[in-house]
Amino acid sequence: MNEKLAALQFAASNGVVFVEDADRPLSVEINLSGELAEPDPTRSVTIGVAHAMDGLVLIEVQEGEKEPDGLSNFFDGYLTLEHGRLRVRDVTGGNSVTIGLSPGPSRIRVYSEVVEAPEFLIVLVPPL
Repeated sequence: MNEKLAALQFAASNGVVFVEDADRPLSVEINLSGELAEPDPTRSVTIGVAHAMDGLVLIEVQEGEKEPDGLSNFFDGYLTLEHGRLRVRDVTGGNSVTIGLSPGPSRIRVYSEVVEAPEFLIVLVPPL
């Protein structure tokens, strides 16, 4: 069974959430078309979520191996965590949580509701 490590609920003013290496700079890169630039796939995952005017977003960080029931797998891959710290945050970083893991590549899985702009996510990290 998975164990909840943290929960974060907030209004995502930009409708975007990042799951990333906590030791990368806290910034959002915008390309010339005015859209978010593609993040480094080895250090960050960008997730579109419900916009603030549509409600709050709830994100749970869990440790374990069990796939959550009723949610779709959004991301399953390895993020390189320079010092073993994983951060989940909104665009500004005003709403964030940091979890300590092992340095180097860590398998991270993100599950979401099966909707275009989910209001609920689970970030699943390996057992500590």
